Amino acid sequence: MALVLCLILHVVLSKVSGLDAEDWRKEIEKRLSSLEEFNVHLQKENANLRFIVSETQHENKLLKRELNKVVERVDKCEEAILTHDDIQRTLGRGTVTKESDDDLKIFSKGNRHSNPRRGERSMELVGSENENEVFTKWKGQPVPRIVPPDSYPVSAVAFYGYLSKNSAPNLPPHHLIVYDKVVINRANGYNKGDGIFIAPVTGVYAFHFSVCVFESPDIPWASLEIALNGNTLGSIFEEGAASGGGFHCSSTLVISDVHIGDHVFIRTMQTTIGHIHSDQRGRTSFSGWLLYR
Repeated sequence: MALVLCLILHVVLSKVSGLDAEDWRKEIEKRLSSLEEFNVHLQKENANLRFIVSETQHENKLLKRELNKVVERVDKCEEAILTHDDIQRTLGRGTVTKESDDDLKIFSKGNRHSNPRRGERSMELVGSENENEVFTKWKGQPVPRIVPPDSYPVSAVAFYGYLSKNSAPNLPPHHLIVYDKVVINRANGYNKGDGIFIAPVTGVYAFHFSVCVFESPDIPWASLEIALNGNTLGSIFEEGAASGGGFHCSSTLVISDVHIGDHVFIRTMQTTIGHIHSDQRGRTSFSGWLLYR
C-alpha cells in the first residue's frame, strides 16, 4: 500500500515539474523577443543620430567658410582705413572741400594753376622741409591725383559729363578738354577739375565723346582725340560753315583694355578754328563705362 502511494506521488510531482519548466521557457522566449525588438529600435535611433551628426559637421564647415570670408573682408576694410589714414597724414595741412556729390578736390598749400603750358594738365607732389606741408604744381603730362577714386562695386563704374558753355576760341594742340558739368560719376573715376578719368578697376571699357561747332565768320573746325596715358585711342573732327550754316556735331565710340590707375582724357589734336560749341541744342560731351572685367 505504501509503495503504491509513493508511485502516485512521484507521477504527480513529475507532471507539476513539467508544467513549471514549460511556463519558464515561454517566459524566457517572450523576454528575448522584447529585447530583440528594443535592440532594433536602438539601431534605428543610432542611425538617426549618425545622420544628425553628419549634417551638423557639414553645416559647421559651411559656417567656417563664411567666417573666413568675413574675416577677409574685415582685413580689407582695415587695410583701406590704414591707407586712408596714411593719405591724410601725407596731406598734412591740406583741406578737403566737397564741391558736389560726385566730386572731391584737394586744396593744399601752394597754387594749382588753371592754365598750364599748351593746355596740358597734371599734378606732382613736391616735398618741403616740413613733412606736414604738401605743395602741388602742374607739369606736362597727367599723373595720379592725390585722392584716388572711391571703391565701388564693379558694375557701378560709369560717368558722363559735358561742357556747360562754349570753349575759348582757337585752342592749341593737345589742350585738355575739361567737361565741367557732370551728370553721373559712379566710382568717382572722373574729375571735373582736370577732365581726367582714372580707372578704379581693370577691365574692358567703352568711351564715347562728341564735338560740336557753330557758324562763325571764319569756317569753324575742331578735331579731338581720346588718349590713354598719353597714347591716342581714337579721334573725331567736325567742320562748320560760315554765317548761316548752323551748327554741326560729330561723335565716336571706342573700346579698350584699361588697367586700374590708367588715365583717359580728351584733348585737341590740332589748333581749333573758332569755338568748340556746347549748349542745349548740341552738347560736346565725354562719357565712359565698364563693360566687364
